[in-house]
Amino acid sequence: MNSKPSNPIDRRRFVRVSLAAAVGGVLAPALGAGASASKQRSFPKRRFRIRQIADDGDNNAFFPSAAAGKLFGVGDGSTVMGYATQKGAALWRQEGGVWRRGTLLPIQRPYLVEDTEGFVHAFGLEDRGRGQEIWHYTAREPHAVSRFDEGERIYEKNYSAAVSGDDGTLYYFGAGLKTFGFREKPRGGTWSDTHTVAAGSCIYPAAVCRGQSIHLIFCGWNGSPALYEGIYYMRSDDRGASWRRSDGRALTLPADWKSPEIEILSGTQATGGGEANTHNLSLLVDRTDRPHILYWYSRPYGIAFGTASGSDPEPNIRVKHLRRDADGWKSSLLCLERDRDIAYAVLAEDERGGLHAIVTQKRSNDRFYDLGYTFSNDAGDTWAPIQVLTRDAHRQRLSYAHVAVNPRLRNGRLQFTCNMWSGKKPSPIWYGEVELA
Repeated sequence: MNSKPSNPIDRRRFVRVSLAAAVGGVLAPALGAGASASKQRSFPKRRFRIRQIADDGDNNAFFPSAAAGKLFGVGDGSTVMGYATQKGAALWRQEGGVWRRGTLLPIQRPYLVEDTEGFVHAFGLEDRGRGQEIWHYTAREPHAVSRFDEGERIYEKNYSAAVSGDDGTLYYFGAGLKTFGFREKPRGGTWSDTHTVAAGSCIYPAAVCRGQSIHLIFCGWNGSPALYEGIYYMRSDDRGASWRRSDGRALTLPADWKSPEIEILSGTQATGGGEANTHNLSLLVDRTDRPHILYWYSRPYGIAFGTASGSDPEPNIRVKHLRRDADGWKSSLLCLERDRDIAYAVLAEDERGGLHAIVTQKRSNDRFYDLGYTFSNDAGDTWAPIQVLTRDAHRQRLSYAHVAVNPRLRNGRLQFTCNMWSGKKPSPIWYGEVELA
């Protein structure tokens, strides 16, 4: 199906799973909020649809995507999507429930953003004889992904994030293994020089722009012993002119990612506290301007835990939710089950402030990850039990991975996409919807 210039997907052919009855479950207490013990409650199971729409992704098709950039709604009511293939970045557009393939850009790890006039911008790694560098492409028509300009080189090799301000300014953030900085491009203008915000091995940036404020997260990288190390947060309330911690303390830039000046939100293998290999997964700023963060962590390496230590079963990988209130960060586990691992997880918010997350999950003794869904009606203090969305990972001998969601709900539906870990083979591309109404 991926050899043709367009590939319509009929929504009516989705595999439909109807789960309308309510079931009992237990919600997770907010660890940092002093919540009382969980109470037995019942929660509706959501109806959902999921379908494979392509088979040309690479092993990391949607990675990384901590603040969208892979799947989002554009101003005319349609939805766009971009993912990595072995031949470049495949861009798609959905309108009226039908997905159609757009252009194939000569970049890897695409990150997409829509500007205030509706034009889609794509950022990614491209090699034009000087080694991999970041190139920026702009669509020639608003709300479309079929034709783009010739592109421009804007940054050295990095992991990408980008946002568009409400004044039309584009911001590109690049985090590599040496420095972390950003450039800005006013509407109708040119790209600025690099503003460096952090020094050291910073990777996987995520940014959200809301009014004059830019929220920024990233994680550190420890080359020896090759672990993600720490989840870091900073914000600017003057469009990048100055940066501070969430408690208001100003940062002297560039800040070293290992210095006590910069705000770390997680434990690490070195600091202890039961968290290691921490990896930022999702950044969302809610309707009341509070930042929400999801990150995974594993148990510290070299230390027996769970049944291996003679104790009760315990997950190897968990996901933690963080929310910044006026009196500090509050945290909760996305899942309290002692025998369920949660790996990838991404957030969306509905019009009433409810939070929704698509996750990859498995029983701790299983080998492969399936998809799941959870939600919170109290801003993340507590979470509904994981609703299993797929049960075929073991049969396929592949794990679902690299989930991305559309942070703008469409007609009461949560849209999501993902690929599967496939090694050197092409990866299936999945698209799904969860009905929230």
